[in-house]
Amino acid sequence: MIKKYGLKILLSVACLVGSVIGGWYLMCIFTLLPLEMPVFVDALIRFVLSVTGNDNLANADDMEMLALLLYWTIATFLTAVVLIGFKRWVSRSLIARKSAGAIPKLPLPVTLATSLIAFLVISYLGWSLTSPLTRYPFHIPLPVKTIIRFCLSVTGQSARSEQDLDMLLYAMDLYWAVATVAIGVPVILCCLAIRRFVRKENNGRRASADS
Repeated sequence: MIKKYGLKILLSVACLVGSVIGGWYLMCIFTLLPLEMPVFVDALIRFVLSVTGNDNLANADDMEMLALLLYWTIATFLTAVVLIGFKRWVSRSLIARKSAGAIPKLPLPVTLATSLIAFLVISYLGWSLTSPLTRYPFHIPLPVKTIIRFCLSVTGQSARSEQDLDMLLYAMDLYWAVATVAIGVPVILCCLAIRRFVRKENNGRRASADS
């Protein structure tokens, strides 16, 4: 009994520490992406500062640090959901295998949190593939320019397509999107294959149990 509770406490501490460390690394990955602070994050931080009476912190440097703290908190929460959910799912799966029962499905919160983390990591990998292009001057192919100008004309921003700097930024965003899709599609296909395999395993177990 003591070993059982000791193991539970050890696993809980490991999940807590892993969540904090994993959240820190996810926050670092997010800050490496070429993204500005979202408007809703800026509005949320300013609202909290106004409610708590800390309006003096609403400057650029403090706002950036508070945004990093918010990202770290969210990433830690997502990592905790994934680790705790997987721990419970593994224990239930082991019990199901011993009793020749069906393997349980992952809870929806765990699936959503895992998907968000996977999307962040895939986006970072996609940017890592395209970021070396920003260090050296490169020629934008004519088909890429055509696609960018078409998209800008549809959104009513065709004037920006004539500026070299804007064209370069849009080209990098396009390359980033293509690289992210190229990495994400195989990952999604692998997840679907695993899901199909687990479903076949469950169907086989149910068929053997019925017979």
